[in-house]
Amino acid sequence: MERIIFEIPLRNGKTAKIYQGAFGSGEHVTTKCCIGHLERMELSGKSMLDVGCGTGILGICASLLGVGSVVGYDVSFDACRTAVQCNELNNVTDNHVACGFETCINGSFDIIFANIYYDILLAISDFIYGSLNEGGLLVVSGVPIEEHYDIRKHYMKYGLEVLDLQIHEDYCTVLFSKGRLAH
Repeated sequence: MERIIFEIPLRNGKTAKIYQGAFGSGEHVTTKCCIGHLERMELSGKSMLDVGCGTGILGICASLLGVGSVVGYDVSFDACRTAVQCNELNNVTDNHVACGFETCINGSFDIIFANIYYDILLAISDFIYGSLNEGGLLVVSGVPIEEHYDIRKHYMKYGLEVLDLQIHEDYCTVLFSKGRLAH
């Protein structure tokens, strides 16, 4: 059986290719918004964490856009297997995939993406904040629009500053910074 491959054109002329097999085909508005943020960020030499990586789409796009290194993790074995296969499809070797919970991640990152469920964003907020370098950027997405105020308020209690809020039909995406912005 032939697998469907989704192609995501990037602003730098490269195209990410994704097998379906987990969340993250590039068609959902929250994924598109996250990719848009990636395309506007200075990625060279930066480290990135993709929380709930699904197909690995954000890590693959970041890699193709020139990020220094990226780690993604997911609790779903099928998602992690798909992410590894998508890495191979794109000849990406610097998007490292870990299967497990946030406890499998040790380190800090310049950029964190978390395009996941609202309740998980709340439950692991200490981990996310603690993993974000000073001057780092955090993008949370997949938040139902009726919860956007609460998620902003929750992350702002850590001292994060809202740089951008995008409200879509059913979901929102928020870009935060931690302290002084990294250059």
